[in-house]
Amino acid sequence: MDDFTVEPPVTKPTGKAVYDSYDEWVRHFVENPKTTDECWTPRDIYEAVVQYVGEIYDMTGKQIIRPFYPGGDYENCEYPDNGVVIDNPPFSIVSKIVTFYSARNIKFFLFCPGLTARFYDFATLVVTGYNIVYENGANVMTAFYTNITPGVTAIASCRLTSLLESCPSQNVTKNLPKWEYPQEICRISELNTIGGGEEDFYIMRGECEESKTLLDMRNYGKDYFGSFLFLSKAKAKAKAKAKAKAQNIIKLKLYPSEKAIVDKLTKNTQIWKKTDSIRQV
Repeated sequence: MDDFTVEPPVTKPTGKAVYDSYDEWVRHFVENPKTTDECWTPRDIYEAVVQYVGEIYDMTGKQIIRPFYPGGDYENCEYPDNGVVIDNPPFSIVSKIVTFYSARNIKFFLFCPGLTARFYDFATLVVTGYNIVYENGANVMTAFYTNITPGVTAIASCRLTSLLESCPSQNVTKNLPKWEYPQEICRISELNTIGGGEEDFYIMRGECEESKTLLDMRNYGKDYFGSFLFLSKAKAKAKAKAKAKAQNIIKLKLYPSEKAIVDKLTKNTQIWKKTDSIRQV
């Protein structure tokens, strides 16, 4: 990266797409509100991609342009002749972006969703088969579109895969929350589990009610993705039983003699509480 700079062009009507350094670009997100299109690309992943671009394309004297940021307007940027867009755009409009840059002969190397990528006559699809873990925890198979390799339809890049795999951010286990849902709701994933068993499971219309919101999740700044069913208590128990059967879970029970041991220990605990027999020194 010593032979080229990160200097995006001036944007119109407002906003900044060009930065003198990666750190300056990161500071932009601290000073501006985040949006759903905010880039969550780990720094080392981005730098690995830039390194790969430099290996397959002469970046001497080139400027790296990053027009995709909250409030940015890529269509109204003034792109210099020596500019190369290396960025992670909103996946929802990546086809539109690739077409826009190709029609204007603006050089680019863009992240894109690996599972739904398509082929173009005017751009190269660079495939890695690698799932990038982004900073919001999303684990997404990621590919790339570029027009810096004319005449090539697709590249299965072992080199880029290797660079991505070597990034420290991808080798850190993220302590993401694991949700334990109330028994009285039924998620599609649970029906998938039951459907893998040996007995059909029916939920009648009068036994359920659809919802897209689980209020308690909002206390953790989250919301439910998709929809689920509220169940009657009886149906919730039936669901749990059907799910356990499909998973081949055998629920063990205590014999009377074993229950007697538990009862004895319970009484002992109550006695200790009353007599305060354990005192701090």
